[in-house]
Amino acid sequence: MKILQVGSNSVHVSSYLAAMSTDDATNYLLTEEVCSFENVVAKEVISFRSLNPLNLLKSYRLLKNYIKSLNPDVIHIHQVNRLAYFVSKVAAALSIPVITTAWGSDVLLIPQKNAFFHFLVKQTLKRSQVVTADSQDMIEAMKSIVPSDKYVLLQYGIDPIQPSVKQAIVFSNRLHKKLYRIDQVINYFSEFVQLHPDWKLVIGGTGEETEVLMNQVNNLNLNEKVEFVGWLQKVDNAAWYAKSTIYISIPESDGTSVSVLEAMSAGCIPIVSDLPVSKEWITNGVNGIIEQQGENPFIKAIELDLEKCSEINQQNVQERATRTASLKRFKEIYLTLENGK
Repeated sequence: MKILQVGSNSVHVSSYLAAMSTDDATNYLLTEEVCSFENVVAKEVISFRSLNPLNLLKSYRLLKNYIKSLNPDVIHIHQVNRLAYFVSKVAAALSIPVITTAWGSDVLLIPQKNAFFHFLVKQTLKRSQVVTADSQDMIEAMKSIVPSDKYVLLQYGIDPIQPSVKQAIVFSNRLHKKLYRIDQVINYFSEFVQLHPDWKLVIGGTGEETEVLMNQVNNLNLNEKVEFVGWLQKVDNAAWYAKSTIYISIPESDGTSVSVLEAMSAGCIPIVSDLPVSKEWITNGVNGIIEQQGENPFIKAIELDLEKCSEINQQNVQERATRTASLKRFKEIYLTLENGK
């Protein structure tokens, strides 16, 4: 089976492709930027980031010629964005089946920005034969845009992480963008560490807000208590999960976060945003903390029974979110689309 994978230079796409068996499919990659991914036979870069209509027309022609020449059995689009809109348009014209995986803000927030973005998302969803999402919240949002029974609740899946001896560490590794509210994580920790000075905050990841966040830590005199460890490779990331007692991820909007699932598998106490998707995984005060206005979630988290919390979360991940189970389901969808082409 020949599959055209369409996505960005993201750890989610990279991990998904790396886990796929080359016996199952021959993967080709289409992106708007150069990527170094495993299990990909060939890569094509075609960008739609220009605002110049002539450049967009040129890119569209390149895209149409590329997909027509490749003639994949299935196209898998990762994230509903501009590239997804144009790829789905070409696929529809060429009668190539499309599975689209929504990521979160692409269907929860972006369509609300203006009529143009709403149109792009709506058309991509309409042209896709199957659309997967990792939370029921996202599925309901997409149904409100394009009512259909094409939506499938399906995780990308994770490789569970073995816990080690837990230390007084809070770990955060979401991107340094305003969406992820790392500044609020630092504010919470600043208050918490005054009461519990033996704790440390470790901030992984990078982004446009990194320098601002470092200045915030410096201004709060937290340099000895907060460590920025930058972009982490998979092994290093897993090591921090394994020894951290608390993991925090409090974005403004999200689907089911791979990072949160990894933290749950590693026995961390998760602190998450008060979002519908959070309640699909976390019962506040039982197996984690859901952020509440006026409360410091770190203070609430250390009141939980770590052993009980870990047991519940590890079982949830094993039953609902392992990569092996998820990839098996994705393969079934590919085969169904290929046979129905």
